[in-house]
Amino acid sequence: MDTKIGPNVSQALTGNTTVQKAKGAQAEADAKKIKAKAGEGDYNVNLSGKSKEMQEARAKALDIARNTPDVREDKVSELKRKIESGDYKVSSENIADGILREAVKDELSKGEPEL
Repeated sequence: MDTKIGPNVSQALTGNTTVQKAKGAQAEADAKKIKAKAGEGDYNVNLSGKSKEMQEARAKALDIARNTPDVREDKVSELKRKIESGDYKVSSENIADGILREAVKDELSKGEPEL
């Protein structure tokens, strides 16, 4: 006996029905929504007053740094003028103090020595 199977029965037998496809598409869409919502950063965070002050200070420091020129032309031109006129005097004591100050800072930044 030769019976023909209709398209809906054939799809049902192979698992390719329109309903199953729709469910799969809906599940995929739901997964995308969940991922998108997780990426939105929908979190409640409370910052302390100290934290807010630190953030404001950081923002202010960054603003100052961005708006400060790399070379302070006024200082450079003043030093050039003093050198050319012979008014610029190098203090060996100031140089020695600076070298020692930097050496102490470097040593202190290393932390406590291990025993």
